[in-house]
Parts: sequence; structure tokens; C-alpha cells
Amino acid sequence: MHAIKLNVDDSIYTQFLSYIQQFNSSEVIMLEDTVKESFIVSSTDEVKNRVLKAEASANYSSENKFWSDIDKKLETI
Repeated sequence: MHAIKLNVDDSIYTQFLSYIQQFNSSEVIMLEDTVKESFIVSSTDEVKNRVLKAEASANYSSENKFWSDIDKKLETI
């Protein structure tokens, strides 16, 4: 086996990860995976789907709480 460390741009991360996960676990083993923040999305379709799900389940934050949560996450960067 060979080990490769890559930096993958956020704009293609989801697609890249999907491609890698297609391989058998004996062929490719994920050694490192940086957690993608749940509020970062890669497409407008994903945003639309999240909004529809949140509205349907009434599982969403007020605007003030949303921005407060974002500010807290940015403070840790």
C-alpha cells in the first residue's frame, strides 16, 4: 500500500470523497478525514433540500441564533 496526503478544495470535496468511497476497504483505507462543517454546502440544490426538510419538520433556528452559531464556529478557526 501507498499513503498519500491530499488537500482537496471544498468545492469538490463531496464528489472526491464519493469517488474514493467506491473502492473496497481492502483497496483504499481512509486514514484522515477533516470534518466538514454541517453549515457548509456545495450546491444550491443542497440548500433547497435542507430548507424544505427544516420547514417540514419545524427544525430550524431563528436568524439571530443562526448568526450566533456561525460566529461561535468562526471564533474557533
